[in-house]
Amino acid sequence: MINNLLESLHHDDFEQLAADIKQSLEAHRHWMQRITTALVTRQPLEENQFIAVDAHLHCHFGRWLTKIFQDELFQQGSFLRIEQYHRQLHDAARTLIYQLNHHTEVDIAAFENFMQLQKEFFDMVMMLFEFSVLNKQQFDPTTRLMNRRSVDSVLANEYSRMQRADDYYCCVAMADIDHFKQVNDLWGHDVGDLLLSHTAQIFNDAIRRHDTVSRYGGEEFLFIFPDMRLEQAGLVVDRIRNRLANSSISHHSHLHSVTASFGVTQLCRHCDIKGSVKRADIAMYAAKESGRNCTVTVDSQAVVGQTSYEHLNKEITELIRQHCKRVPSGTD
Repeated sequence: MINNLLESLHHDDFEQLAADIKQSLEAHRHWMQRITTALVTRQPLEENQFIAVDAHLHCHFGRWLTKIFQDELFQQGSFLRIEQYHRQLHDAARTLIYQLNHHTEVDIAAFENFMQLQKEFFDMVMMLFEFSVLNKQQFDPTTRLMNRRSVDSVLANEYSRMQRADDYYCCVAMADIDHFKQVNDLWGHDVGDLLLSHTAQIFNDAIRRHDTVSRYGGEEFLFIFPDMRLEQAGLVVDRIRNRLANSSISHHSHLHSVTASFGVTQLCRHCDIKGSVKRADIAMYAAKESGRNCTVTVDSQAVVGQTSYEHLNKEITELIRQHCKRVPSGTD
C-alpha cells in the first residue's frame, strides 16, 4: 500500500503528510510522558484521552487519523494497522490508569504489554514518516512535480496493468516548452525557473487526480493518462496546451508568455515502455516542426514492428513521423 501512495499523492500531499505525522507523533510522545510521570508519582489522570472508552479518538494523533480517514486512499494497509496499534495502546493505557486512579498496585504484565504496544506503534509510525520524507526526494524542487526516476515507477505500474487486462488503455504525452533556451539566455535562469514553475502549475491543475505529470528533464514534461484512449487524450492535451498559451508570468514588470509543443501516443502493450515514450517524443518534435505551440498524436498501431527503444532506426522514426497527426486547435 505504501508504494501505491507514490502514484496517488502530489508533492504537496507528501510534505503535508510528513509534517502531520511529525506533529502528531510528538503529541503522542507527550501523552506517553504524562502517563509515565503519573505512574511514578502516583498522580491520577482524569482527561478523556486517558480514561474514556474511546480515548484513542480524543488525543491529537487520534483526531489526525480520523481526519485522514475521510479520504478513502488512507483506509487501507499501513494506516489501518497504525489505527489498530493506536487503539490497543490506549486500551492498555486505560487499564494502567484505572489501577492508578483507584490506588491499586500497577500490574507488571499490563505495564510490559503497554510498553511493547507503544514500541510497535512508534515503529510503524516512524516507518510511515521515513517513507514520506524519503519520497520528498522523488520530486523536482523547481516544479514540485515528480522527477523522472519516480515517474518511471508509475509508467511501470500502468504497463503492468495493461498486460493484465486487454481492455485497459493508457496514453502518454511529451511536452517541451518552446524557445526555452532563448528565455534563459535573454532573461536569465531566474526567469527560466519561474517559467518552469508556472508551466508545471498549469499542467498540474489541468489534469485529473489519477493522472500524472512529471518533469522529465530540462524543459520537458511527461504526462500519463490512465484509462484514456488516444483520441480523447489528444483533445485533453490540446486543451492543456491552449490553457498554457493563454497564460503569462510577470517578472520585474515584464510579462512573459509561454507556449509548449506536445506529442501524444498510447502506452503500447506490444512494445516496451521506452518505445512508447520515444514515440511520444517523436510526435512532440513533429509538433515543433509544425510551428510549435500545437499538439500532435501518433497511433501506435500505425507502426508495425516497433518493439523497443533500441530498435528505433531512422526508417522507423520517419515512418512514425508520417503517421503524426496534428490535433485541430480549440478553445479551453
